[in-house]
Amino acid sequence: MKPVHVPTSDVNSDSGVVTSWAADNRSPVAGGVVILEVETSKALLEVTAPETGVLLQLAAEGEEVALSRPVALLFPDEDALLAYEQDQPRGPAESAPGADAPRASVKAVQRADELGIDLATIPSDGLITVRDVETAAAAASTADYSAMPAPLSAPSGVRRILLIGGGLGATQVLDIFAQTSRDQAVAIVDDDRDKWGSAVGGVPVVGGADRLAQLFAEGVYDAAVIAISTSVPARRRFREACVAAGVPLANVVDRTAKIATGVVLGVGNIICAFCHLGAEARVGDNNFFSAYNSFDHHSRIGSDCSTGPGCMSSALVRLGDGVRLGTGIFIEPAVELGDGVQVASGAVLVHSVPADHAVKTRVFTTTVVPARRSVADR
Repeated sequence: MKPVHVPTSDVNSDSGVVTSWAADNRSPVAGGVVILEVETSKALLEVTAPETGVLLQLAAEGEEVALSRPVALLFPDEDALLAYEQDQPRGPAESAPGADAPRASVKAVQRADELGIDLATIPSDGLITVRDVETAAAAASTADYSAMPAPLSAPSGVRRILLIGGGLGATQVLDIFAQTSRDQAVAIVDDDRDKWGSAVGGVPVVGGADRLAQLFAEGVYDAAVIAISTSVPARRRFREACVAAGVPLANVVDRTAKIATGVVLGVGNIICAFCHLGAEARVGDNNFFSAYNSFDHHSRIGSDCSTGPGCMSSALVRLGDGVRLGTGIFIEPAVELGDGVQVASGAVLVHSVPADHAVKTRVFTTTVVPARRSVADR
């Protein structure tokens, strides 16, 4: 048995969606041929069979899969596949979902049954995954915060900031704070319980996001920052939670960023190193702009957007709410991206994209060979 994994070096994506299978389930496939395509937030990836064998699909089209786990198995022959299936434990019988039933992967349905979680209670803008179910289960259980480290203190006159999310985005925000004496992160909340009690850049993780209102009411912090760089649904969800709790959101702007004359900036935006907002540009709330982004003059950016590094737009560009841009994207003048548009890395956009559509780019396998040296270099 040979597991088939999705080949990717994208450290910002931990999952993808199976867009199409090029080979039928339980069919023979030849080594090196493309058997499926998987779409991440950055690109459309082609997955090839690592060797010849009989294919067993582990995910259906439209299902979200973890990039750390195999998406298929290859067996030397059909008898070996049958023997494997006979050894597998039988899961609970699947019932056909109704028209209003939440969309969830097969494994998420099974995990929800194990943990006693009602899928209808899980907020999701797409397919519910196992991770979503386990996060909901953790949130539903009673949390003991008595052993959590205390938030940090800050000098008088310094704005105390609570970070939401203790991942890679938090380190970027803390780097920006290191450049100024006006703001200081005093605590981090994260719904991943494995992070509780730890610290990121010396700032303690004091529990889950359910502590937002409590800590604000206790006067622990003055404003919050959603330090999540890649997940648009998470950024939107936590912004709404802050609004409901009356928690103000702070802008975090790297000192190398260029904010031109007449720019109107909302709240809760994170603008990383060497970004540029052109004259009269307007930016909504709760956006995360990675390094080396440029939105030229008179562009309009909505709210809850997230971008990778190196996104460049010409003038008069419009981005709706919840737009997700990968890395190295170029946008021509006056192009409009509707709400919820996702653009894969490396795209060049010359036409507008309607709401809730994706722009895909194909990533092909490259070969790395030893460099040839000249006689003079030897």
